[in-house]
Amino acid sequence: MYCVHCGGQVNYGQIFCSKCGQRIGSATATDFQAQPVIPAQPSIAPTGTPPTSSGTRDASRVARNLTSLGALWIIYCALRLMSGIGLFALGHFNFPFILSPFPFSRHFFAGPFLGVMGLFVSFFALAGIIAGWGLMSHQPWARVLAIIMGFIYLIHIPFGTALGIYTFWVLLADGAEEEYDRLAQAH
Repeated sequence: MYCVHCGGQVNYGQIFCSKCGQRIGSATATDFQAQPVIPAQPSIAPTGTPPTSSGTRDASRVARNLTSLGALWIIYCALRLMSGIGLFALGHFNFPFILSPFPFSRHFFAGPFLGVMGLFVSFFALAGIIAGWGLMSHQPWARVLAIIMGFIYLIHIPFGTALGIYTFWVLLADGAEEEYDRLAQAH
């Protein structure tokens, strides 16, 4: 016996079709046998349409993760900016109780060293904040800046490393460049 609705094979006495789920209990046995069996036709995509496969899921990886990636860059680099400003300030203030065990010659080295380190940390933190803002607003240059910052922040274990790996996973996937370019052009 066959289902009246989809042509799927149905056992005698079955109330619902196991293929389409339609109720078949009200149909008589002659209705099942009178219907011709129509084999299901495979759907063929028109020419020029990309096939739907697991590549479609990967292609939308950029769109799904771009806002959260940009937000993570902004949050993490804002925290790094605070520490950079703190280092810069520490290098320019005279804290005799901190530097008192050092000889006088090290006072000249420690202050400028902390100030320069604070400048470096602040510079890279500002670049990360700009990259995060650019990713969230789909700026064309932001993808490249975020990838460069991801390489730089890989050495900042554990959070910078995780953020760098997440950046690479989103922005260096197959087809990510084309998808990001489409998103940038749309905005």
